[in-house]
Amino acid sequence: MKFTDNLIKGLKPKNKPYRLYEKGVDKGFGIQVTPSGSKSFFLQYALNGKRKFLNLGRYPSIGLSEARDNARINREQLLQGSHTSLTPEVLHGSLENLISNYIEQMRLEGKRSWEKVQADIEYNVFTMIDKNTPAKDIEPPHIRKILHAIIQRGATVQANRVRSYLHRAFELGIFHDNDPKSLSDDYVFNIAANPVSAVPKNAAAEKVGERTLSFEEIAVVWHPENFNIPTPTLLAIKLLLIYGLRPIELTGAKKSEFDFQSQVWSIPPERIKNKRWHLLPIVPLAQKLLEELMLFSGNSDFLMPGRYNPAVSINKTSLGHTLTQIQKNSPHFPVFTPRDLRRTVKTRMGEIGIHKSIRDIIQNHAMNDVSSKHYDRWDYLPEKREALEKWCYHLENHLPK
Repeated sequence: MKFTDNLIKGLKPKNKPYRLYEKGVDKGFGIQVTPSGSKSFFLQYALNGKRKFLNLGRYPSIGLSEARDNARINREQLLQGSHTSLTPEVLHGSLENLISNYIEQMRLEGKRSWEKVQADIEYNVFTMIDKNTPAKDIEPPHIRKILHAIIQRGATVQANRVRSYLHRAFELGIFHDNDPKSLSDDYVFNIAANPVSAVPKNAAAEKVGERTLSFEEIAVVWHPENFNIPTPTLLAIKLLLIYGLRPIELTGAKKSEFDFQSQVWSIPPERIKNKRWHLLPIVPLAQKLLEELMLFSGNSDFLMPGRYNPAVSINKTSLGHTLTQIQKNSPHFPVFTPRDLRRTVKTRMGEIGIHKSIRDIIQNHAMNDVSSKHYDRWDYLPEKREALEKWCYHLENHLPK
């Protein structure tokens, strides 16, 4: 196989790094592709009977022709017995390598947010610090500079998020150098200490959520005759008020999850925080709302398809953006976010006498006692159905006028 620019550009990342070798006279010349998609040229050679790799630079910062020429020059030096001018076979990992290592770990752990975290870091970090900077050279002043720029935009919560991402990335970088699985990597980080630890978190920026809607406010949301709310948004809000779901559990739903014959909604593990199937009874009021919402979804497989691409679900933030716009245009509309509805349902269900243990099960909160974690496999569908029917009856008949 002869390397070409088109061939290299077409190489796709895999779950693990992999190497390709060019066939022909340039023995040992190849390219490595990492899970993050970065591509680096290398020269494989033997020293004292051991296989070594010489990093020739990252593509496209170094072109194919230049990398091949460098491989030939270094191979000639090797044939002459000279190793002193070679680039060290183990390089110091860059900031980009550090972040790639972190993102890959997130992917392996099944974290749904890895793409968002990667985008946040590229936007907030790589625009402030050269991503090719060795990770070991990053110090607290660099971290302060990054976070200060975010805070200056007024995004204090985002600054804390980015700080958390970077702290974890450097933790994993320190772990990387001692992990036997990392011995095959072409770099080490040699990070002496986590530079993020010296930069304090802005504790005032984030507080535990406390917003719950009163029954009077729920009535305004449930009967919004005076507000111009898109019907799909209203239906989604009502479903969140019935089940107390996390927004993504609803916005990412597929129609195939709803079994109206058995009256069960099966939410798959990939949208559930604890990575387990979550079964919810489809009570009559919910079925009515779901069937109406499906009319707006057309032929899409998703309950709430994307506005411009029905082959995917609506973005999980779209519902929140719509609410924000409604609240800006309607000063008397209760101010809340979709996440506040989960807290509202938990609180108001308790107010009408639904026991906390059943509320926890409906919202799929983790049960940490030994019996629940290891032995209790009952799905509690009858108990959940009874509680939800009581809650729906209250929503339909006892909200303030």
